Amino acid sequence: MKLAKVVGKVVLSKCIDSYGGRSLHLTQDLNEAMEAVGDPQVSAAWHVVGEGDLVIVEVARESANAFEPAMPIDSVILGKVDSVHLDQAWVP
Repeated sequence: MKLAKVVGKVVLSKCIDSYGGRSLHLTQDLNEAMEAVGDPQVSAAWHVVGEGDLVIVEVARESANAFEPAMPIDSVILGKVDSVHLDQAWVP
């Protein structure tokens, strides 16, 4: 799982049936200093999130199992983060 920030929304004009009615968002991974790292990715969501929200994202094969039936996705938003507390002893 990764901490990420929702940086945009994805709108499909055409899609396969399993994506119909699903909410897709552009997410950006964050490091310990809450700075963006890597490239943004498209993540499916099963609940309402908005631009700027902090979220927990699961990637790879496990993300496909978040929905019933499983759908072909590489990243899923599992939850919305209310707050983050970093113990400075663990920050490099």
